[in-house]
Amino acid sequence: MAAIPAALSLGTLNQVTIHGDEAMLETIEHFRERHRLTSIDPEHLDLVIDEISLTGLEPVNYISNLFSSHEIVFVGHNLPSRKTGLFLQQLIPAVNKAGVYLLGIEWACMDDQSLLDELVNADQFDEGIARSALFRWGLRYHFAFVEYLDILRAVWAINRTQASGSAPFRIVALDYDIDIEAVTDNADLLSPYAWEHLRPRGPASKHMADVLLTEFVRHGHKALVLTKTGNALTRMRRRPHPTMDQIDTQIVDGKVVGCGNYVYSAIADRAATVLLHQPLTADGEHGLFTLPADGYLDAAFAHTNNPHFPVAFDVSSGSIGRLPCATSIDNGDISQLCNGWIFLERPKDVRGPTPLRGLVDETNIAEARKWSLDPMLRQPNSTIRDFDIAIQNAAAAAELSWTQIV
Repeated sequence: MAAIPAALSLGTLNQVTIHGDEAMLETIEHFRERHRLTSIDPEHLDLVIDEISLTGLEPVNYISNLFSSHEIVFVGHNLPSRKTGLFLQQLIPAVNKAGVYLLGIEWACMDDQSLLDELVNADQFDEGIARSALFRWGLRYHFAFVEYLDILRAVWAINRTQASGSAPFRIVALDYDIDIEAVTDNADLLSPYAWEHLRPRGPASKHMADVLLTEFVRHGHKALVLTKTGNALTRMRRRPHPTMDQIDTQIVDGKVVGCGNYVYSAIADRAATVLLHQPLTADGEHGLFTLPADGYLDAAFAHTNNPHFPVAFDVSSGSIGRLPCATSIDNGDISQLCNGWIFLERPKDVRGPTPLRGLVDETNIAEARKWSLDPMLRQPNSTIRDFDIAIQNAAAAAELSWTQIV
């Protein structure tokens, strides 16, 4: 496609598309105007589209290939979705063929490591054990979804087909349990003051990094690590978010130090970060989230000549690497965020993950009330349905995340 020679003004982005995602393109136009940015430059957009089309790879292969030059590969995302969960399941056999036998997950606690080991080495997959292994972390963050439990099932399936004498694939929990006994029943568990007592071993990020360096790096093992975005970042130390970083956060010299930052300090470019397409955090002036690359990536995939997707591509250099993230809380170029980017689906097609029903029942509701951070769910009259609704709401919030960008 021939590039239009001048930057477009508001209302003219449709000059570069015929049958693309018109609604998304209009959203990007208004987004950039609201943030006092010039319109999308069609010439640069063409370069981005061409670069992704020429260099992009199938996402599973992209991540598997990274292990030829990296020991630890972080895959980060903040907002779970149905397609993301299915994609992460597909990653397991692919990275195993690349010589990876370790999966680190943020969404389980090392206190339940014995359950994970029992689960993946059993003759039959025991969903009850899987639910127990995810129970307390899931309660803490309302994170209990079928697609993510099935990642554990994917690891179990690998071990059922391994040749005799092969190293088993292992799942390693990276977080640790909060010390719920250190606070009163009426304590506000969402306050920074409570977390000084709830985290006797320090913030999760430092503990997670210690596990990776001790269990994986020290022994020369390669590992796929699934975390939230903040803990997946390696080179960039981000600015604290006014609401999201109030608790359980390590801040040094005004910057958040996540798990990936600690690991990168120890092994440098032997660690890599790949982010799934997601809203980035903003400073709150126009909301808490913003479009990555100030809308350029979404414009590329909404274009009538959009690159084929799902696709993964490097963002460390070239036209893509120079894309600014001026509306995010950290500013800078997208190359500072990560090594690679994965686009699985357009924002309008995102569906929330499937809630894991029955995580809380009559046998464990007392324990659920004890471990929940939600003050309403900690009440003695909270019900099983209340917990189910909380998880359903978390799934719905993830699905609606892109609609919160203004």
